[in-house]
Amino acid sequence: MNFKQLEYFIAVADAGSISAAARSLHISQPPLSTQMHLLEEELGQSLFERGSRSIKLTDAGRFFYERAQSILDMAEGTRKDMEQLGKGLIGTLRLGMISSVQTGTVIENIARFRQDHPGVLFRIYEGNTYQLLDKLSTGQIHAALVRTPFPEEGLECRYLIREPMIAVGQERFLGKEESPVSPDDLARFPLIIYRRWEQVLHSYFTHPVPEYLCICDDARSCLSWAKSGAGVSIVPASILHQNRENLRARALSPILSSTIALVQSKNAGPFSLGQQFFQSFGLS
Repeated sequence: MNFKQLEYFIAVADAGSISAAARSLHISQPPLSTQMHLLEEELGQSLFERGSRSIKLTDAGRFFYERAQSILDMAEGTRKDMEQLGKGLIGTLRLGMISSVQTGTVIENIARFRQDHPGVLFRIYEGNTYQLLDKLSTGQIHAALVRTPFPEEGLECRYLIREPMIAVGQERFLGKEESPVSPDDLARFPLIIYRRWEQVLHSYFTHPVPEYLCICDDARSCLSWAKSGAGVSIVPASILHQNRENLRARALSPILSSTIALVQSKNAGPFSLGQQFFQSFGLS
């Protein structure tokens, strides 16, 4: 087995036929077909279900596809790491960011890194925490700024800013009071919550847990529902600084908090651009 065979296998799987893959690879069909048979013999598994006009992956083929893609991604990452040695930091850094972490302090840290390393271009990918963790696991991004809670297995995590969660809604729900809102008070409102916070809130509320009006995947969606007057949303405090229009905010008692974290894969190369960004990122 070699890298070329893995590249050929990925091309065939993506194209759905030997002939289409051969055209994309600019080689003839017979040698490509031979390489796939040799790969199957070496692995002792049938990787393809061959039809008259197309082929599709077997269960073994789907498993091998993920492994082959990971091996090729790792090889490419290693090649780029070695090219990076001695050249300074240059290239494109792909960074994932959830909507509620674009605070001034975070942006300032990113801008400072760019000033120190003018050869680096940032490409920002937005999504919710789980979408960004998925992009990180598949190598689509180098690092991600996300919020707790999230599964930490396989990740290096740098915890940056801890901030309270707050109740946000129109005055007809939250009134003009400044005092914190208790779980019993919250339970009387039509609630709009993060999907990832559903389990946390199960422990926060006294039983029975209230029925929620809406369960969202993004802080902006939660805030939009609150702005519309549909109910009360539980969101990180910092997101309200940019979106206070027609909304009242009250603290929670007892306090619920969320922490902004910079994460990267534990498999990141020691000299990679993402690793250098991860190591240098801090709050001053």
